[in-house]
Formats: sequence, structure tokens, C-alpha cells
Amino acid sequence: MKEGCCHTGVYVLAIGIITSGFISLNASAAKSGDIRLAGSSNPNQGRVEIYFGDQWGTVCDDNWDKNDAFVVCLSLGYAGAKNAYVGAAFGKGSGPILLDDVNCQGNESSLANCKHRGWGVHDCQHSEDAGVECLEPKSVSIVGIPSTLQMYEFDRSSDFSSHLNKLYDSKLGCDFYFLINAPKNSSSLTICTHKLILSMNSELKFLKENDANNYSMTVEEECLPYIDDFIRYLYSRHIKITLLSAQCIHKMASSYGAKELQEYCGQLFSHLLPQDPTFKSQVAFYNYALETGDALLEELCLQFLAWNLEDFTKSLAWFDLNIKQLRVLLERSDLVIPSEIFLLKALEAWTLKRKISDPKNVSELLDCIRFAMMPPDVLFEAQLNLTLYETHEDKFHSKYVQALLFHTVPFQKLKQHTDLSKEAYTPRLYTDTWGYLYNSSSQPSTTVLRATGHHDYLRYSGYSRYQHQTVTSNPSITFTTPKHSSSLYKSETMSWSVSYYSSSESCRNLGSSCSYDTYPVLLLSPQSNTGSDIQYENKALMVCNGFYVSDVQDFKNNVAVVPQNGSQSVFPCSSKYSVYRYIVRPVYFRK
Repeated sequence: MKEGCCHTGVYVLAIGIITSGFISLNASAAKSGDIRLAGSSNPNQGRVEIYFGDQWGTVCDDNWDKNDAFVVCLSLGYAGAKNAYVGAAFGKGSGPILLDDVNCQGNESSLANCKHRGWGVHDCQHSEDAGVECLEPKSVSIVGIPSTLQMYEFDRSSDFSSHLNKLYDSKLGCDFYFLINAPKNSSSLTICTHKLILSMNSELKFLKENDANNYSMTVEEECLPYIDDFIRYLYSRHIKITLLSAQCIHKMASSYGAKELQEYCGQLFSHLLPQDPTFKSQVAFYNYALETGDALLEELCLQFLAWNLEDFTKSLAWFDLNIKQLRVLLERSDLVIPSEIFLLKALEAWTLKRKISDPKNVSELLDCIRFAMMPPDVLFEAQLNLTLYETHEDKFHSKYVQALLFHTVPFQKLKQHTDLSKEAYTPRLYTDTWGYLYNSSSQPSTTVLRATGHHDYLRYSGYSRYQHQTVTSNPSITFTTPKHSSSLYKSETMSWSVSYYSSSESCRNLGSSCSYDTYPVLLLSPQSNTGSDIQYENKALMVCNGFYVSDVQDFKNNVAVVPQNGSQSVFPCSSKYSVYRYIVRPVYFRK
């Protein structure tokens, strides 16, 4: 169409792409965070698809509700949301699942701005694709134009950032000076900028409180090489960050109120945390997160330490934690450890090394130990071998009574007097009795490794290197665990079938029913009767390069989804996964 050619009474100045009743005059293709609806002939409803990383993908329906649907519909120009749909109501999508556990408040401008697990991080199948039905679109009253052609968009905002960068470099007409000082450096740096441009950045509250034509910034010497990048970001809202510069940029962002940049840098720490097998850096990042009040980074550090706690307790950095930090860590249910007695012994080593003498502090830490998760014979040996028992006998006695009731009182009676949802009765991720290691690299024959305790591990650069024992067997492997943690079930066992499918082809080649939308998948299926009182909240651990746990997925309907590539994991892995831990977690039935 030539410029200026008439089309239904509207002059079109660029190529119009008609989608869902709108004409979008775009100077570029879809951009990150864009939304579209698919799988329906009605433009105001469909499967939610979002654009990220040069591809369209779907959204998992975990926790999907009307607030999430409202944000989707509003961003598409509709007046609001009529319904939020789960269970692939508009058909299964294809390609990646890009978002999971979305939690919108309803006032976000885009679904990408809502809380979620991270781009590409999920434990879903396409049978869980989310959908929406939107209310009628917001009307734009333009006389003589059909309602389907009332919204136009011409997007050249990407050029604006480059123009601002050129203005920043030229210093033409600059009128505001940043005075950069480093405490250990006698020299100072002055950067001239434009106050009007900076005032457009709503995050820079210090400018509104300052009528002068300069502002002093104190920057640590190691961060001086990155100060120009940071101030340039305040101009253009665009920055390139490397793993080397991430901490400095994060520190400056947190110090000067650039919250969005601070959160983004915090996500980059997931690349940094696995790189130090001594755990010194992880503890340093944890301390830094607490100092800056960065809750996202704090949780990221705790997550890595929790998933790799066995190795952490064997490092010198374990003793660098203070009492409060240790208590926060011990309260978590996602600790990956051989057993609960292992954790109790690690706590004792910490108290002896730190020479903690205050009985109250030690008592609070002992409250974090889940004594009910230890068999009676282990509890008996603990009182004979632990120094903590000698110094805190009363505390141990009260915990032993709690454990004794758990191990001897039947469920139907116990639940009448005990809140079994409490953490004291919730198993962590135990790798000895309840764990199984699986190596998929030798498919179609299978390499399986039984987790038999920390003494079977080879040490390598601070991380545990799993000692592989190759067993050629059928693709489906069976192993057994106790039926439940309570000693009432000590004579009963559960049989479990373990399988791994790297693709739909490998699944079909093995003669299995292949109804999975995403591959690879792990299967953990009970081969025995679970009974009416017990349920299982099983987990799949992704072990990166055989050294550290980089992701944990739930088994849903006995299936856990493996991230399609290591970069989509919570802690990105440089290679595809081949080693997995299957963790069985029995709990009494929770209605």
C-alpha cells in the first residue's frame, strides 16, 4: 500500500498488521513481554502467549487467577477480565513454557512485571496452559471509523534510547554534575549530565530532593570502572552487564534507588553463586543482600545454600554464618541433606567451633531440628554421642517426647491432638534412605546410583563428586523406600518405578504411553498401595555436571519436567543435565 492511500476512511502511514481487531503500525517485530491470545476464534479470549528471548511461549496455570487475567486483558486494550482459565481450556500450546507461578496484584502494566519463578523456569506440561476471557475493548470514540480499527500504534521508542546515549556522550548543554569519590582513592571523577533528562527517571528521588547543580556519589574503588555505565543507564534505561560488573552495578543501583536495575542484577547472581566451591562467595553475597535489604538476592543465596547444604556444612564458610542466619537456614524444608541426624551433627560442629555458650541461642537452634524425622534408634544413639545432649538435656527430652508420639501413635488418633502440618512433621529432601540417583547419559541402557550417604562421595574442588556405579538394566528401574517416616510403618516398604524420557521418540521406542507435552521428563511412580492416610510430595533434583543442585522440580501426577536447557534453571547449568536425584517425601494426608 502506498503512503497516503485511503483504506476504510483511515490514512495508513505504514504497513498495518491486523490482529484481533486492531491495526498495529510497528517499526519492529514483537518485543519482550508482548502478549497475544491464541486457540480461539473470538479475539477477546484464548490461550495466553508471551514473547521472550525471540520466541513466543505459553504461561503455566499454577496459581493463575483473575488478577493475572486482568493484567493480560488490560495490556491488550480490553476493559478488564471476565474469566481466568486453567487446564489448557483453549488447547495445548507448542514451544516453550515461559512463565510459571505468576502472581499479579492487578495494577501491573504487563504480565512480565508480575512476580513469577523466572523466565523459562517451570514444572508444567502444556496441558496446564493458562487462558483468559476479556471484557469488551476500551472504546476510543473516533467518528466514522469502524470499532475494529480504532486503535493504532507506531512504536519507535527503541530509537529514543540510542539518541539519549548520543546526548550523554556529547555532553552538549549538560548542566548537572555527578562528583564521584572513592574512599581509598585520592583522585575524583566528574561526569556532566542533563538534569531534565535525569528528572524523567522516577526512581531518582535524590534529584527531587536536591536543587543544586551537582550531586556527590561515593563509590568503592573496585566499582569505579562501572560508574559511567551506571549513570548512562539513568539516562537511557539501558545497560549491558557482565558477570564481573554485576555486583558493582547492583551495589550502585541499591544505593541510589534504581530498584528495577537492582532486581535485574540480583537475578544475575544466579550465574555467580555456583562458581565458588568454597562457599565463601555465597556467604558474602548473603551478607551483602542483608545489608542492602535485597529480598530477592537473599532468597537466591538461601536457595543455593539449602539445595547444596551437605557440601556447605563441610566447608569453612559454614562457620561464618551468625546465629540469626543459621536459624533462617535451618527453618527451611528444602534442605538437601542425607538425613536429619546429619543436620544435627552439623549444628553441633557449628556450636563448638563458634563457642556458643548462651543456652537460649542453642535452644532456639535446636528448635529448628526435626526430631520426629529421626528413627528411634538414631535418637537413642544421639543421646550417647552428642555433646549438645549433655549440655541441653531438658531440650532433648522435650523433643524426644514429641518424636515418640509421632513414631508410636496412629495417624487417626494423632491428628486429633497434633497439628501435623507443622514443619516439625515435614520431611526435608533426604538423600540417604529416601533418595535415588539416576544417570541418563548411558541411555538406552541405564546408569543408576543409589544414594548411600556422604561417605560414598568423592571430593572435588569443595563440591561432592558422585561416585558412579554403572548398572545396565531396563529403562524402567525399581527401588524401595520405607512407606512413611513413622516407625509404625517400619515393616512396610514402598516400591517405586524410575523412568527418564529425553524425547517423545525415546518414549515411543520403549513402548510407553507418551502423552507428555514437554521433554525431557522424569517419572517416579508408586508400585505399591499408598493407603488412605499417606500422600507423597516427591521432588526431582537437577544435578549440574555432577557437582551441585541447580534446580528442583515437583513431581505432578508422578511426572517432573526437566528444564529444556541448563540456562532455564534457577541456577543456570553450562551443559544439559544427565544426573538427577529422585526424592521421596511421605507426609500424612493433608486435607
